[in-house]
Amino acid sequence: MAVLGVEVLMRVKFTEEKIMSAQDALEVIFPNRKTQLAAHIFVEWLKMQGGYASKNAVSRFADGLQKGDFMSNKTPFKYSRRNFYMTVLRTLVEMGFISRNVPVYVEKSGKTLYVYSRNLFDIPLKPPSVGFWRLSYYVCRKWNELFK
Repeated sequence: MAVLGVEVLMRVKFTEEKIMSAQDALEVIFPNRKTQLAAHIFVEWLKMQGGYASKNAVSRFADGLQKGDFMSNKTPFKYSRRNFYMTVLRTLVEMGFISRNVPVYVEKSGKTLYVYSRNLFDIPLKPPSVGFWRLSYYVCRKWNELFK
């Protein structure tokens, strides 16, 4: 499927049953277990960065992921740099969970950096009654919970 010249290769099972039974949004977004784990590591890392990170910092993170610098169940976890950018980061950006090229002014250096930043969604307390918006509400709520 091509959307505005961009090929989308995601197979998201967007059913209410899957969304409600998922522990978090990443379980809904990524069907592959190893990709879910790489996404979880990225989200935890991004939280430690304050919710945003420069392109250079994300590049260093991807290098560390490829080298196995991160742990999962007390064993080094390796995930290729290419797969991280093409699968994890690209999907999160395309779906609107992460924004790219967000300007952030750094007072210390007096410069504006363009960073990757997590999006938190302003959602109502009560979900819509039916349809796509109801499903999106629950996925966005689970995404917001990852950053609390």
